[in-house]
Order: sequence, then structure tokens, then C-alpha cells
Amino acid sequence: MRKQCVFGPILSRRLGSSLGVNLVPYKTCNLDCVYCECGVTLNLSIERREYLPTMAVIDALQEAALRLQGYPPFCVTFAGWGEPTLHNQFGRIAEAARRIFPKERLVLITNGTLFARFRELLEEIQVFDLVIPSLDAGTEAVFQRINRPHPSLSFAEHLESLALLRQHFPKDIWLEVFIIEGLNDTPEELLALRAHLDRLRPDRVHLNTLDRRPACAWVQAPSRERLEAIAHALGGEVIPPLQETRTFPHATGHKLSGGQQCAPRECHSTPQ
Repeated sequence: MRKQCVFGPILSRRLGSSLGVNLVPYKTCNLDCVYCECGVTLNLSIERREYLPTMAVIDALQEAALRLQGYPPFCVTFAGWGEPTLHNQFGRIAEAARRIFPKERLVLITNGTLFARFRELLEEIQVFDLVIPSLDAGTEAVFQRINRPHPSLSFAEHLESLALLRQHFPKDIWLEVFIIEGLNDTPEELLALRAHLDRLRPDRVHLNTLDRRPACAWVQAPSRERLEAIAHALGGEVIPPLQETRTFPHATGHKLSGGQQCAPRECHSTPQ
């Protein structure tokens, strides 16, 4: 499959028109979430390195800015086919994105698990206007069942990372919870999850569920009524469905050297 580092703009359910930035090869992540709508993780890694050429990404951003003159996106979103903070030049690319798109909102969609292990990320994210991390479990057992992390990553480290994010990032944090019927929707799990949310104090809590084919066919979505009830219990809100996903005029992607390219769709652990 050909891979792409800048794509769109696409229409995001929460963010409006969004120019996507992808920093890793297809399905490179430190999690292998059962619900991921991009499929199973092919490279389960917790190593920070230069997965895609840094200058190729920056050049793609510059070309996108020229292409979109007169049609600017509402935001520039780092998400893509895996975990963007695994790229060891993440901060440099984010700074470049801010220079190239000075008026657009800069957004990071991340699983939020790496801030404790790689403390430099807490400085690198300061250029962003909004961070959207995830928390899908209230306990270690359910974290292992849903998110299937790299063997060295524990649920305690995930919680520590989210706490550090809240402590060091003064701007908006929208925390996303992906609900799977029969796994993290039990009274006990929701009670534990609510306790974590109360400690983490995100600005908003977004509930999401299955919208496309998941990595594991057995994953089931709760009913809309059940999802609304869970949102009430967690003090959150349900992400509204997007009836029609479309790209915008002048939407395209930037080919990397060697002909690498990927489909123009932001596909992190959950859709935007």
C-alpha cells in the first residue's frame, strides 16, 4: 500500500474541515485496539524514530498551503494511520505546521499513552491548540482486552501520561472514550472510568462507538439510547454521526519519494 503524509481536507464530525498529517507508516502504533477502523496494527512499536522523512512531511505541508490558498481548512490535524507521537521529529514538524498555517487551529489526535515515558513530548505539544487523547478502560484487564498495548506499556502508565498531559497542557483537552458493548459498558467499569475522568479533568468527554468495520469482527456497538445513558453517567457527550463523509475542493495528498502514498482519510484509533 502506498503511503501519504498530508491529505485532505476532509470533513470531520467535530473539527470541521481538517487537513490531515500522518507521520508513521500504515498501522504503526503502540496499541492494537480491537475497534480500530484502519485494521490490526502491523508494527506494534514503542520506539520513537523518524518513521517518515521529516522534510517530506514539511514539504507536503508547504505544498498544501499553496494548494489551499483561498480555501484554507479550519484546522490542521495530526492523526493518520497510527500514533503520531512515535515520530522522533514530531515537535519539529508541529512547529513547522504552525509556521506554515499560522491562523488555522492545530489539533493532535493521540492515544495519550506516551507522555510519561517520553517527557519531551510535554514540551513538543505546546504548539497545539487542542489535544484529543483516548481512555477506553477503567481497569488494567479491560485496557489489555480493548487496547492490546505493547508489552511494556501498562494501564498505570497510560493514566500517568494523561495526568501529565492535563498538568502541563493549559489549552483544550477533549478526551475520547470508545464504548464496546459487553466490555467497557458494565456498571463496574463505568464507575472506575468515571473516577479516572474526575481526576484527569478533561475539558470535554466525547463518547464514540463503531461507525465502520473494526479490526476485530466481534466488536459490537451499544444502542444509541445506551450510549446516551453512558454519556450521562460519565459526564460526557456522544459524538454525532456523520451521515456523509466527503472531501473538500482541492483535496489531495502528497506523494513521498519512491511513490509511497495512502488513502486521503484520517484514521487514528477513532474517526474525527
